[in-house]
Amino acid sequence: MKVLVSFLIAKMPEILFAADTSTKKTTNQAGTSAYMMWVLIVVMLVVFYFLLIRPQRKKAQEHEQMISKLKKGDEVVTIGGIYGTIKRIGEDFVVLEVDKNVRIKISRSAISKRISPVEEEEEPEETEPEVEDLDEVEADYEEEIDGEDESPVEEE
Repeated sequence: MKVLVSFLIAKMPEILFAADTSTKKTTNQAGTSAYMMWVLIVVMLVVFYFLLIRPQRKKAQEHEQMISKLKKGDEVVTIGGIYGTIKRIGEDFVVLEVDKNVRIKISRSAISKRISPVEEEEEPEETEPEVEDLDEVEADYEEEIDGEDESPVEEE
């Protein structure tokens, strides 16, 4: 797809201005040039459709489905970045609880996404590492040192 687009961009000036560059061309060649210009415009429209319009429509449709499936108790994020839990749903509005006894009324279309339990990552509680008994550590260290002294050393 990128190769086709780059080829068309490289050949665009030749195609668009071919009729103006030479007055000696026959009408058949000028007609072919005009035909190529229309083909180029159609190809560009097709590329724009598949790269811009179609993905945007799909995203809008998914958003509409998500908004229609909202229910009381869902955790959501608004387009402004406010996290909250749905407490009440109206036809065109939603009441979010953002903190204890703090509720805001927003438009349904202002909800950006629903937070699934997978997205919420609980941070593990930090526990202090177990501290070994100092006497045991010293004893283990002394055993290692004593063991090294008793090991036979090979002499040549």
